[in-house]
Amino acid sequence: MRKKLLALSLAIVGAAIVCNAAWALIAAPPPGPVRIVNSDAVFVGRVTAIEPQDVDAKQFPGAKQTVKYRIAVVTISQTIRGLKDEKTIRVGFVPPVPPKPGVPITGGGNRSPQLQAGQDGLFMITKHAEGKFYQAPGFGYFVAAQDKNFADEVKLAKKVVVILADPLTALKSKDSEERLLAASIQIGKHRTQKPPFNNKQEPIDADESKLILDALLASKWQPGRFGDPANAYQIFAQIGIGPQDGWKSPAKVKDIDEIRQSVLAWLRDHPGYRIKRFLTQGEKQ
Repeated sequence: MRKKLLALSLAIVGAAIVCNAAWALIAAPPPGPVRIVNSDAVFVGRVTAIEPQDVDAKQFPGAKQTVKYRIAVVTISQTIRGLKDEKTIRVGFVPPVPPKPGVPITGGGNRSPQLQAGQDGLFMITKHAEGKFYQAPGFGYFVAAQDKNFADEVKLAKKVVVILADPLTALKSKDSEERLLAASIQIGKHRTQKPPFNNKQEPIDADESKLILDALLASKWQPGRFGDPANAYQIFAQIGIGPQDGWKSPAKVKDIDEIRQSVLAWLRDHPGYRIKRFLTQGEKQ
């Protein structure tokens, strides 16, 4: 059973899609709250043009080589987070390299959205390290207006921004779903590494840590499903609690709730445990 539970969880982490009649493995996007938290700007807009000249730039700090970015000019119709008076913005994306004739696509990874003039949608973007343009970091960071989940994604983005302004209040809410969403947001913020990786860690505030754990452990645990905005089991997995903290997942379980019960028992023996956050480069402990 444990293998089945693991398989269900991994299915969320890596989803397979068909591309040009060949299989290409594309990493499933993080849950919506995590995408919003880790974006510098979130807005609804339209791609009005593609610049005629590609731009050479490194994909991440410390990269030895540059790649060609195609630049989309996007008109902003509704700002949700991170922008002020901007009316248009430049969004870069790396176009795929055409495969050789007769050679199947075998690559994978977190491919960035491929934008085209005339597209409307929700953009979740970050500043490029060199500051010349923004970029959508991966699959799922652009939701087309015709997508069946578009309205829900926009609604969720707005709710996440409200909670980000006062997460502790949301973690204390009487609404269990709001508490779980707040826990997902805070874990997304604390437990996401940014380049250069292997970030140092430090414990977060003890009261906040307890509120997050309480929200997770009071929720129903179930296998993750693609598109879940907040799933207690998946959120817990992001925290990184393991043997180094004196906790070991039970070897045999009938359902995921037995793991939750195991965590509750572990926490009773480790009342002083505090969730850790990743520090960005140069940030002091």
